[in-house]
Amino acid sequence: MLRSAQELTSARTVARQRRARNEKAATRELLLESARTILRQGSLFDLTAISLGNHSGVTRQTVYRYFPSTESIFKALSDQVITQVYEDLQLPSENADALDHFVTKAIGVFVGDSRVIRQLVLASALGRASGSWHQVDPEEILLKVVSNMPADKRPVSTDPAVSARMMITYFRGALYGWAAGFYSDEEFEKQVRLAGRLTDPDPA
Repeated sequence: MLRSAQELTSARTVARQRRARNEKAATRELLLESARTILRQGSLFDLTAISLGNHSGVTRQTVYRYFPSTESIFKALSDQVITQVYEDLQLPSENADALDHFVTKAIGVFVGDSRVIRQLVLASALGRASGSWHQVDPEEILLKVVSNMPADKRPVSTDPAVSARMMITYFRGALYGWAAGFYSDEEFEKQVRLAGRLTDPDPA
């Protein structure tokens, strides 16, 4: 059956909108991958709208259309890291290995692109300090994981909130030390794994 002119027009409109969305997503990913390359080759201060436009082959106006500020680029990259860490993580989980799985996943993501992630950690710390960024807090995830662990298996304390808070405090210390260059990737992995297996140094 032949379609009416209205149906054909509607189909073309839908197709154009789909192409536009795909092109927009592709351009955004191109810009983010170019940003990663700039960070791998330089530092936070080398990532600007001009350098990003030059590297990705788009105009500075296009860069600003997708990312109005350098901070918004860092936030988008950090959000990708957060997504990688948390994807496929089933919560709540009664799996006894859930904590080890979370720790292993986080380590793999962080050291997998060490040069970039170190700089994003420092940038995100500045963003949190200014109150301009909002990201999923790892403490929320750890609390969910620890709450489903048997009480006698929880690091430091049988109280899941205390246990999660102690682990995240230790983890953040290792994370910022690594980002600042005080720990190698191997030392960072060791410290993070210790954070997931804390024991009370002075049991009551």
